[in-house]
This record gives sequence, structure tokens and C-alpha cells, in this order.
Amino acid sequence: MYVVAKELLGLPGLPTTTKGIREALSRYSGGLPQMVRKRAGSKAFEYHIDCLPAQAREAVKERHFKSVLEQPGCKSVGLPVKRNSAVKPREELEIMRQCPALVEREVSTLTDDQKRVADARALLAQEVEKLRAAGMSRIAAVTFIADGSRQGTLPARV
Repeated sequence: MYVVAKELLGLPGLPTTTKGIREALSRYSGGLPQMVRKRAGSKAFEYHIDCLPAQAREAVKERHFKSVLEQPGCKSVGLPVKRNSAVKPREELEIMRQCPALVEREVSTLTDDQKRVADARALLAQEVEKLRAAGMSRIAAVTFIADGSRQGTLPARV
């Protein structure tokens, strides 16, 4: 992930001006070509977040993952999901996947409260997948959403 100096204003561990940030980023990057690149269609330079101080890097990642959660729709749909091949799906679940009528029958036996809980769980799982598609590990994504839920910082729709 690459950022420009303007995007880093106000982050902890960095200077308070754009010029100061640019100079600090030049020092932090150490002249390594993989840490700096020219932004396409602009005269700005982008810096890889790995050259940022730890505090600023974490703030950039958190800001990025929050923005991913605020986007409508699921970007992970259609992306291949890595599955552990040692774990075999339960036969019942496999049968339900093959026969949607069985799923309808099971869903019709649920109460409204159970349906709301199931919908909420599905939404949270979808948000975890969005964060995974954005580059976060599964455990980190679950922790991020759980912490956001406790702190009340998740978007209203979540």
C-alpha cells in the first residue's frame, strides 16, 4: 500500500506539515526504489507504508480498513477463498447446498429473532471477507470488527 504526504497529515509520529512529512519520508525510505514511486497521472511521489514509523503505519492501516468497511457492497464476492483442504464439510450442509428447497424448509422454521441474528452474523462474516480481500488476515479482521463493535466505531449499517 502506497500513500502520499498529504494523506499523512495529522498522523502520530510524523511532522505536522506536508513539506516536513515529504522530507521525513525521503529519509525513512533510504533511497530504496521499491519504497518510492511516482503516482500515475500526477507529479506526486508515493511512499510504501513499510517506510513509515510503526505508529503512523498502524494509523494508515486502520484508516484504510475503516474505509473498506464503509464501502457498500462486498468486493470479496467472486474472489477465490483459500480453504483448508483437511477439513471436510458436513454432509448435511453439502446436501442443503445441492437442494435449495431444504434450505427454505429449515429457514421457515426459524423465529424472527433467529432470522435477525442469522442476518447479523452473515453481515459480519461478509465484512470480515471484505477486510480479507483488502489485505487483512482473518484473525485481524475479526478482531478489528469486534473491537469496533465494542467501541461503537463501526459504520451504522454494520
